[in-house]
Amino acid sequence: MFRHNPNLIQPPLTPLSTSRPPLFLLHDGGGTIFSYYCLSDLHRPVYGIFNPCYSSKAKFEGGIPEMAKTYLNLIIDTLFGDDQCDGKVSTPKREAGKEQERDLILGGWSLGGMVSLEVARQVLEFNAAEANKENKTAGMTSKKARKLNVLGIVMIDSMNPNQASFPKHVKIADPTATKMQWGPHTRPETKEAVLRCFHEARRMLGFWELPTWPVAVEGDGTTTGPMGPPPVVLLRAKENVPLQEPQEDEEEVSRTDVHRGDGQLGWGQYCEGMVRKVIEVEGHHFNLFTDERRAEQVTRGVKEGCELLEGLWKQGKV
Repeated sequence: MFRHNPNLIQPPLTPLSTSRPPLFLLHDGGGTIFSYYCLSDLHRPVYGIFNPCYSSKAKFEGGIPEMAKTYLNLIIDTLFGDDQCDGKVSTPKREAGKEQERDLILGGWSLGGMVSLEVARQVLEFNAAEANKENKTAGMTSKKARKLNVLGIVMIDSMNPNQASFPKHVKIADPTATKMQWGPHTRPETKEAVLRCFHEARRMLGFWELPTWPVAVEGDGTTTGPMGPPPVVLLRAKENVPLQEPQEDEEEVSRTDVHRGDGQLGWGQYCEGMVRKVIEVEGHHFNLFTDERRAEQVTRGVKEGCELLEGLWKQGKV
């Protein structure tokens, strides 16, 4: 699909853009990152992570956690790897004592926003392992532990996939009832790969348990309750996805619209307060990037979300 994964979608064009935390956008259920190329300048480095199984029939047998681990390793290689390699932005200089820290924002459309949550959870494990490694080698080396700071997540119409959270009255239509929007020049092999990725995404989400979060511990050993997930800015489509006609039950909706009646798309049932802001955008789940006007709306929402999350981090309100 692309030479590099992550793929640098938006190189920073100014020193200010270079200094801002990069945004890593994870692919949607179809496995691709083409839609993210429809975004206008977000004034920061923007990377897209596509599904490495897209062009093959391989699977993440470990489900969403295995997928997230793979993507976290790609992010680590990008942020801590050789600054001179192709397809990445040089790391800005940091203040003394924090040379090995890297800030970032996660996000993605649909599945990408959900997987971002799992990546954020695994970042805590990475940081803990790095700190433990540093403690064990204290006095033997001056090398500092690496650390990732996830400032937050920008979800683009990502709903809570936990079936226990689904409203009881909502009836879900068969996946084949959803109108797929293909471009006029989409090749048959592309359609096959995208549909295969969608099928795999549904399979993995079916047994994924949403992340649980460790207890926060102060320096004196006292606990202050669960750490909780990073803050989320949610872009929410206003409309339901149109279904193929005719439908036996007119009340059926696409699975993507199960939580459409909930302002937070079901995430309040997972963790109250996680969603810090909801930005409504015109259109339905599958046409947010299909014309310039809607894509520009999404651009403004993602840009606003990144800036809000960056501001919360600087204020220490994460």
